[in-house]
Amino acid sequence: MPDRVEFETPENVRVHYRVAGLGTRFLAWLGDQILLKLALVFIAIVLFSAGHFGDQLLRDISRSLEETQPGQPPQLPAYALGIFYLAHGVGSFLYYWLSEYLLRGQTIGKRQVGIRVVKADGFALDAGSIFLRNIFRVLDHIPVLWIVPVLSARSQRLGDMVAGTILIRDERPAMAPLRERLLARPAAESRFRFDAAALRRARESDIRAVESVLERWGKLKSEQREMLAAGMCDPLAGRLGVAPPHHAERRRWLEDFLAAEYRRRDRQLG
Repeated sequence: MPDRVEFETPENVRVHYRVAGLGTRFLAWLGDQILLKLALVFIAIVLFSAGHFGDQLLRDISRSLEETQPGQPPQLPAYALGIFYLAHGVGSFLYYWLSEYLLRGQTIGKRQVGIRVVKADGFALDAGSIFLRNIFRVLDHIPVLWIVPVLSARSQRLGDMVAGTILIRDERPAMAPLRERLLARPAAESRFRFDAAALRRARESDIRAVESVLERWGKLKSEQREMLAAGMCDPLAGRLGVAPPHHAERRRWLEDFLAAEYRRRDRQLG
């Protein structure tokens, strides 16, 4: 299995991702499952305490226990088991789908171990792709299909293959100096402003591409800077729904965009 995948953005910037390992994915899944089970127990306690439903369930459980023959395991009412499995299935799907959509490819478990879902071709992760990969989660829990991520070149489960997604390590060690410098700049000093709605329209590959160019800015020749900045700013401004910068302000525009995105992510993590 390759440790990383690499592709070239439409702006001619090479971006690479490190593929998340199976052990890390398992830890993320385990953390999410523990969280889901705790939430389900809490909901069950609330429903159990909710007047008529709780009283009826207690009576049905008592009747089932009385009718159980010696040596047989106690039986719960069928509708109680049905409600449990339905709540677990629907709750799991909604949790994964909404979390990965609202948190840019992460659930709480994924965030804790530092991995993220992205599109395999580098384009923006969309609601449809997240929906597909999580619908197929039902099939991916079939034991015979557990071998699929082991055999996959990118550790993709069946749902990832259908949706065109991969899990990557959410690491940016080479970007730390840039991140530190931009986060240290007060927001009031930003010449260009980007609201949260505009920032959410940016692709993950956009962030990586801007980081890559700004990190190497001092090592690039003047004509290379102009070519890369021109190829990035106009398409990115179009996606964000904001006015593109004047050619003399492209570097500052990219820095202000990246600083705004860093601040937004830091607020989410906090």
